[in-house]
Amino acid sequence: MSGTVLVQGADDGADPFDTARLRRGVLDAWAASPARFREDANAEEDLALGGYRDRLVVELAQNAADAAARAGVPGRLLLTLRGKVLVAANTGAPLDAAGVESLATLRASAKRDEETAGGPGGPRGPGGPQAGPVGRFGVGFAAVLAVSDEPAIVCRTGGARWSLAEAREMAAEAAARNP
Repeated sequence: MSGTVLVQGADDGADPFDTARLRRGVLDAWAASPARFREDANAEEDLALGGYRDRLVVELAQNAADAAARAGVPGRLLLTLRGKVLVAANTGAPLDAAGVESLATLRASAKRDEETAGGPGGPRGPGGPQAGPVGRFGVGFAAVLAVSDEPAIVCRTGGARWSLAEAREMAAEAAARNP
């Protein structure tokens, strides 16, 4: 999400989804407009505190269904609780840069673009009319933020993670440079 939790590349130092650019863009926007920072933080806090908390499993299933549709494969979702870590594994298309940007941006889903453009899973996709993506509003990932301050996504194309604590540090550093 853009406000309280900033996207980062995977811990191995690789940045296949150009998360450094996304993070820099958010920090620059906040520096240019403190009101934008407050607006982003308030919107995300509202969602994290209750907007989607009770829909966590539904949102994970919707994302898995949409990923399967993009890959053209039957959808499967496996949820496993390992200690305090919930692992959601699916058979769909791997995460890509557009997907990471959508997850890192509140209410800006790439799925809506697919639907209107007639892309994969869109209403005028290959083979005639199809149902559009299940999720499309760009707020489902907030369900994950309701239960975790440090979610991570890992797939065969790379990984991305979010950290509330690191986001607070970066925001404080940006504020110190631009009071």
